[in-house]
Amino acid sequence: MLLVGVAVQAQPLRVFSEFARIGPNGEPQSPENPREILSPAVPRNAYATFQLVVKPGQGNTANLWIGQNPENSFRVNLYREQGGKLIPTAEPVEIKNTEVLWLDVFVSRATPVARIKLEPELYLKDDWVIYPMEIRVAESIVPDSVTSSGTASAMDVMRSFACGKKLAASPAAPPSSPANLIFRNALQDVQLATSVPKAELQKRFGACDGPEPSSPEYYLRIRDLLVHTH
Repeated sequence: MLLVGVAVQAQPLRVFSEFARIGPNGEPQSPENPREILSPAVPRNAYATFQLVVKPGQGNTANLWIGQNPENSFRVNLYREQGGKLIPTAEPVEIKNTEVLWLDVFVSRATPVARIKLEPELYLKDDWVIYPMEIRVAESIVPDSVTSSGTASAMDVMRSFACGKKLAASPAAPPSSPANLIFRNALQDVQLATSVPKAELQKRFGACDGPEPSSPEYYLRIRDLLVHTH
């Protein structure tokens, strides 16, 4: 148990996908082994969203920045989650307790196809903790901006396209919840999916009337297909 405690304390800053379910203690609840986020591929004219888990430790205060190299390569927004709602927050973010923040990154159409550093940087106990992440800017380009908002799951959004199911949506608005971010990102995927055979998509998510996969990160397999097909 002592070794486990040391391992947890040694990771005051971690990054997870938008789909991982994080418990109040800052530990992933589902899936059991979340995808490691180090070099995600992101299309251009599109958003990518991540969860940052910060655990400063009892009695400590941490400050969080998002570093970019080259600087200003992406448009970055940070949100605190409070009661299921997203609260925009500016850098540096002061954190005193275990907290999950949402990092929303926009890759413009003009961004060069390259690997660009995007590193969460935590100042804690007179030292820096840097999460070594980079964005692999893909050749694929999302054709248009998303014009709808909603809370349907990513799987349901893709099924609405591939299976002709009706999707509840409203005019686009600034994201007010994690579900809004996930919905918007899935609509971006749908725009990329127009050039992929629907039969190929259905291989990834199964029957149109099938249940949601047990792993909340299963949808990432569909996104991988779409980003790398273009």
